[in-house]
Amino acid sequence: MSVSVLYCEGNSGSYDIRLLRQILPKCEIKPLGGKSFMEKIIPDREVIPNLAGIVDRDFDNYDFTPTNSPLPYNYEGIQIGWKWQRKEIENYLIDSVVVQRTIRNKIPSMDSYRAALDEAAREIATYTAARYALDYFKFPNSWGESMQKNVFGSEHSFPRSKNKKACQTKIREIVQNKKEVRIVTADAVLEKFEELLPSFSSGGFHFEHYLTFFAGKDLLCSMENKLKEFGFQAKASGVNSPIPDFLDQVFRKLEREEDIWKWLPEWEELRLQFTNVNFTAC
Repeated sequence: MSVSVLYCEGNSGSYDIRLLRQILPKCEIKPLGGKSFMEKIIPDREVIPNLAGIVDRDFDNYDFTPTNSPLPYNYEGIQIGWKWQRKEIENYLIDSVVVQRTIRNKIPSMDSYRAALDEAAREIATYTAARYALDYFKFPNSWGESMQKNVFGSEHSFPRSKNKKACQTKIREIVQNKKEVRIVTADAVLEKFEELLPSFSSGGFHFEHYLTFFAGKDLLCSMENKLKEFGFQAKASGVNSPIPDFLDQVFRKLEREEDIWKWLPEWEELRLQFTNVNFTAC
């Protein structure tokens, strides 16, 4: 039985809902902001039994092998929907498969785009390990200059300095400022950072799967100069970034295409599960 109502993150014009409308069969999609709405799905199924939700994975889990399938989202032992396997929605929009099918004629070559994406991953690798270490202990996991809200539709911070020393300094600062009466020390978080660093660095397992585990927004921030070189412009009033132009052009083309769920294996698998799920058997 196909899902008839889907709760998702974002707002009516967000990338989340725009993409879901393209890859899923027709259903009512309700954007409800942050992922806290997921715990409301079980009581709301009293009204609509085949209700589900989908949210970004964020930094919730890094200890799995990517399988090109959405992750089941369980609450109180019951599946209430899915998490995207990749960190966030932007991770799909920057995929070279999607870029090639949408704005291939807007960039010099796919090789130059892939090289820019790989370089962005190398630039944020250490910072990403630090973010996972902080999130592991449930501390705030980002810092730096705040991007304009209309770059991504929500606030996003990104640091200028992302080397190991800068990350260590910021981990200590965040833990000291946010630990309150908790027993977790900065040294414990730094130890976790050291543990994670090899896997998130070039050649490591998580680096090799950076489109799954690294933040798509961070990758885009790191690619800003390259996007400018490729010809994307800061068109929006008061926004000095080519990122909105890049994403808007991807979406304008994507929304004119048919059967886009066939582009990426995870999109096709989500559509299949969405259509055939039976929550009454959960």
